[in-house]
Amino acid sequence: MIKLFIFLLITSIFSFAKEVTFDEALILLLENNKELKSKKLDIKQSHAILDEISANNYGALHFKETYTSTNHAGYAFNSKLSSRKATFGDFGLGSYTGSDSIGTAPDDLNYPKSVDNYETKLTYDIPLFTGFKISNAKDIAKLQIQAKNKKYQYDEKLLTLELLRAYNACVASKEYLKSTQKAKEVTTSFVNFSNEMYKEGLVTKIDLNEAQVRDLNTNVKLKEAQNKVSLSLSYLSFLVGDEITDVKNFEEVKISTIDLKNIQEEAINKREDFKYIDLNAKSSKKNIKIEQSDYYPKIDAHIEYGYSNDKLKNFDETQDFYLAKVQLNMKIFDMTREAKIEQSRIKYNKLMLQKEQFKDSIKLEIKQNYLNFLSNKEILLEKIKAQNLAEEVLVKAEDMYKNKLIKMTDLLTQQASLQKAEAEVIMSKFDLTFIKAKLKLSIGKSLKE
Repeated sequence: MIKLFIFLLITSIFSFAKEVTFDEALILLLENNKELKSKKLDIKQSHAILDEISANNYGALHFKETYTSTNHAGYAFNSKLSSRKATFGDFGLGSYTGSDSIGTAPDDLNYPKSVDNYETKLTYDIPLFTGFKISNAKDIAKLQIQAKNKKYQYDEKLLTLELLRAYNACVASKEYLKSTQKAKEVTTSFVNFSNEMYKEGLVTKIDLNEAQVRDLNTNVKLKEAQNKVSLSLSYLSFLVGDEITDVKNFEEVKISTIDLKNIQEEAINKREDFKYIDLNAKSSKKNIKIEQSDYYPKIDAHIEYGYSNDKLKNFDETQDFYLAKVQLNMKIFDMTREAKIEQSRIKYNKLMLQKEQFKDSIKLEIKQNYLNFLSNKEILLEKIKAQNLAEEVLVKAEDMYKNKLIKMTDLLTQQASLQKAEAEVIMSKFDLTFIKAKLKLSIGKSLKE
C-alpha cells in the first residue's frame, strides 16, 4: 500500500511538472500577461473613441413623448392650439358682448379648465459645419490608435527582454547549482583523502579539519544555490502566468556585424517608442487646429415631426406638425480663443523638443549598449581562459598535496579559485546574452530577428 502511495505521489508530481524552452515561455507570456491585455483594451478604447467622433457626422435622432395636464392659462391655450382644437371660445369670445366689453377679462381664456395633452415627436439634429473640428478630432483619434499600437509593440519587446533575463537567470542558477554540486563532490573527496592520509600519519589533524570546514561551507553554498533556483523559477512563473518547474539551456541572442553610426541613424526610423512620441506630436499639432476652429462659424440643422393631441390615439394629419431650421452661430469676440491656441502651440513645441532630445538619448543608449557588448564579449573569453587555467592548477595542486609538497590550505585555495571562476563564467554568459538583447532592442529589432 505504501509503495502504491509513493508511486502515485511521484506520478502526480511529474504530471504537474512543467519544463519549458524560451520560446514556450514567450508564448505563455504573450497569452497570460495582464499588462499586455490591458494595453490591448486601451487600443480598443481608442477605436471606440474614433467611432464616437465619426458618428457625430450622422447627427442624432430622438423620440420624445410628453404628457402634460395643466390649467395654466398659457400652457392650456398652447396645448389646444398645438393640437389644432382651439375654438373662438378658448379666446374668451364668450365674454365679448360688444365694444363696451373690450376691457372685460375673458374667463374662458384666463381660467381654462384642466387640459390633458400628449405630444409625440421625432427630432433629428445634425452638424453641417463645425469649423473642421470633427475632421481634426478624427485625425487625432486615428493618430492615437497608431500611437497606442506602437506603444504596445514596444512594451511587448520590453517584456520579452525581461522574460529573457528571467529565463536565463533560471538557467544560470541551475548552472551554478551544478557547479556547487561538483564542488561538493571535490570537497568530500578532499575530506576522505585527508582522513586516509591522517590515519596513515602522513598529514596532521589540522589538514583534516580544514577539509571538513570547507566541506561544511560548501554544504551551505549548495543550499543557497538550491534556493536561488527556486526563487528564479518562482519569478519566471509569475512573469508568464503559469507554474514553471524547469528550463532548458541558455537562450542565445544572435547579432550580426554592426556599424555604430549606421545603426544609430536607422534606429530613429525603427524604434516604436520614438514613433510613439512622433505620433503624439502630430496629434498635438492637430489639436492646435481644433482650437482654431472657434474662429469659424458653426452651422447645424434641426428637424422635428410629431403629433399633438389630448389622447394617445387617432393620429391623423390634422394633428401632425413639422419644424425645420438651419442655424448659423459665430463668435464675434472672445479673448480666450487665442490663449487656448497659444497653450496648444506651447504643448506642441514642448513635444517637439522632447522628440529631438529622445533622438539624442537613443544614440547614447545604442552607443552604451554597443560598447558594453564589445567589453562583455572580451570579458567572457578571458573568464573562460581563467576557468580552464584554474582547472589545470587544481589538478596539479591535488598531485602536489598527495606528494606532500603543499598544505591542505593551498589545495583548498585552488579549489575555491576554480569554483569562483566557474561562477564568473556563468554570470559572464548571462551578462553577454542580456546586453546583446538590449543592443538589438535599442536599434529597433526584436530578439528573434
